[in-house]
Amino acid sequence: TNHKTSSTHEVFLYNSDMLVAPHFLIGTAIAVYAPEAGPAALAAITSHFVLDSIPHRDTIGTTHINLGNIVMEIFDITITALIFWWIVPAHLRGYALLVGGAAILPDLLAIPSWFWPQLYRLPVINQLHSWHVDYLQDRNGSLNWFWGLLPQVLIILAVIWLIKF
Repeated sequence: TNHKTSSTHEVFLYNSDMLVAPHFLIGTAIAVYAPEAGPAALAAITSHFVLDSIPHRDTIGTTHINLGNIVMEIFDITITALIFWWIVPAHLRGYALLVGGAAILPDLLAIPSWFWPQLYRLPVINQLHSWHVDYLQDRNGSLNWFWGLLPQVLIILAVIWLIKF
């Protein structure tokens, strides 16, 4: 779940996440091709912002936390794990898991904010979060499912091709 901060620092939910799979699998591809952890993690975090700038849609309904979205998240994470297990060589799985985790880090920052909304008031977190949601994530509420999921599916297929074939 993402939040958007207003100028008065209020926090509210909105519908513009990308699936876990494109972010995590791009991070995985970076790990497979970049053996140095520091540059790989930096590239993975950067890739998150690049991907969020692509128009996309993955939410069901008007609220992000609902049964449809919970089922979809479970499906997304399951498919991501299966693809990861299939395409990543066994000797790279631990490293690829860490770099893939770096690629989803900006979205993971939302989790502690559910319990401590003041997190977004911390200067570095506030700036990073503002850049993440205010500038990079397109508000695609009117984007239909086909066009909203197509770029994400193409990214997933490209990663599979890059690593597996």
